[in-house]
Amino acid sequence: MRTTRLLGAALTAVFLAAGAIYAASDLVIPMKFVPTTKPGDVAAALRDGLSSRAVALSIVDERSVKTRDLVGEGTSDSDELFKIRTAGHFPSFMKASLEGRMNAWGVLFRADSNLILEIHVARYFVREKNEVVGSTFNAEVQLPFTLRDRAGTVFSEGTAMGTAKRYGRKRSGENCNEVLSDALEQATANVVNTASLQDAWLAASPQPGPHDVASLVTPMPENPKRVVMATPGGKPVAPRPAALAKTPSQLLTEVTKLRRQQMSTNVVVDYVSKQTLATAFSADDLVAWKRAGVPEPVMRAALQRAP
Repeated sequence: MRTTRLLGAALTAVFLAAGAIYAASDLVIPMKFVPTTKPGDVAAALRDGLSSRAVALSIVDERSVKTRDLVGEGTSDSDELFKIRTAGHFPSFMKASLEGRMNAWGVLFRADSNLILEIHVARYFVREKNEVVGSTFNAEVQLPFTLRDRAGTVFSEGTAMGTAKRYGRKRSGENCNEVLSDALEQATANVVNTASLQDAWLAASPQPGPHDVASLVTPMPENPKRVVMATPGGKPVAPRPAALAKTPSQLLTEVTKLRRQQMSTNVVVDYVSKQTLATAFSADDLVAWKRAGVPEPVMRAALQRAP
């Protein structure tokens, strides 16, 4: 009897903990890119020569939501409001979806390219409105974008929007994904079709970042007479250089990469605590870190590394 009571208490605690994350009425959907548009209805037209200019794609999640899994809300038959949430890693989903769609339009991606198309997801939201029969789904996607190089030079900036509406079944995760995908596809096409972006894309002369340049240079030992290591063939190996100082923007790129891989906050704090910053944080840097959703312990650790 005692064991039964303990088991019951444990299960109750589990359910209460789960309730702190998801309310009973929340709709949790898997993240899927499933646009309902016909092939060719939504597309991007690249200028001559643009499809051979490779870019690296970077995604920054800067949505103004209380939790990263929140993508919408709806009303029930009794007009009660419920949240629509996703299961999965949002930045990874966005990168795979945008890269796949733009690649189909002829955009060439290369992870080591010095030219970077950075897309900030400012809005990715669906509203389900309960009707007498079924529901109406309205989605909105907002994608601010920046074309820059690894040295920090910005060649083009802008914002693209996408909206979609459809009628469907009540509390349908499938309909939520469809209308969100249609809006995302439209916004992505609007990014690529931006004339000023394509102009800059063709004309840009992207430069590598300071760290990339240093990695191409073989450092020489300070005192050639001191040989600290040798290969089996007897040739001296130069000592490894100390870590190069980074700008707050460069460090943010690395932090974002770690968080995309779902590294814990403690791990990211440890990594940041071992870095060196070349400049202090500006107000714009602080805003960029906040918009990227960087946890406060990580930001505090980064601020301590500034000169």
